[in-house]
Amino acid sequence: PVIDGVKALLERRAEDLDSLEISWFGGEPLVAKDVVQEVSAYASALASRIPNLEYTANMTTNGYFLDQTTVETLHAIGVRTYQVSLDGPADIHDRTRVQASGRGTFDQIWNNLRAIRDSELPVTVILRIHYSPTTWKLLDPLIEAVNAEFGQDRRFGVHFKSIEHLGGPNDQNFAVFSHEKSEAIKSVLDGRLRSPEQVYKLVPADWAYVCYASQANSLVVRADGSLGKCTVALYDDRNLIGQLYPDGTMHVDQSKFRPWLRGFETLDEVDLACPLMALSPSPLQNESPSRSPAVSLELGAGLAAHRTQAEAQQP
Repeated sequence: PVIDGVKALLERRAEDLDSLEISWFGGEPLVAKDVVQEVSAYASALASRIPNLEYTANMTTNGYFLDQTTVETLHAIGVRTYQVSLDGPADIHDRTRVQASGRGTFDQIWNNLRAIRDSELPVTVILRIHYSPTTWKLLDPLIEAVNAEFGQDRRFGVHFKSIEHLGGPNDQNFAVFSHEKSEAIKSVLDGRLRSPEQVYKLVPADWAYVCYASQANSLVVRADGSLGKCTVALYDDRNLIGQLYPDGTMHVDQSKFRPWLRGFETLDEVDLACPLMALSPSPLQNESPSRSPAVSLELGAGLAAHRTQAEAQQP
């Protein structure tokens, strides 16, 4: 019913839109590849019959299931930008991202990336490399491999990202950098890439970053059809703002929705960059994460739909 609701919402809004961007998040979106293909194919067909509607799509994935056949299939239905998460070289990555059997995942992911490199598909791949106080000095082997394998391929970019405390039950189990230290180390890591052109930037250097959750046209649809604003604070009651119905209609609680838009009233860069930080305090809900897929949407002059899952699922 939730997927029906997403498709019905797209159908309702498409004629009024200039652009449609669909972003697939997780957990791991390719665990539910059939859902990705169903919604993407629907959106692609919708855009093909509406002349002025520009459709694009992207995905954040662990890369394990991103084999050549999958990339080709998704490319045909508009999914052409991928952000692939790596926690470090194989020995580090395989300690944090393991299969149920206990085996590591790095080699499979790396082989998938090489296959994309060896293809001629016009896709974009952003390697999101995580770092922490205990791992950042150990990233050189991975950076050297990235330079050697992908440094001359303009389809590949790199985004170094420090791990953060996001309110989950494991926050107390690992250390994080201050914002200032994190930015300083990111600058050092960026400098070790083969070329400055490899560095992926969310926005131009002279622009202020505006989180999608700050925007009135951004909504998250969970597995049960409930609506939110943020794809990180999934168990925070402040992030439960309404409901999507199977016919594509929605109920939105304006008293919970409007505070997320505060940045456009204050024009404060911090409020715009992370509206969650500007909200009144509320404890995260300690519910058990659902493993069912969910969908998030952005509505407005452009409409973006994002599929999410409640918790990270490793293959």
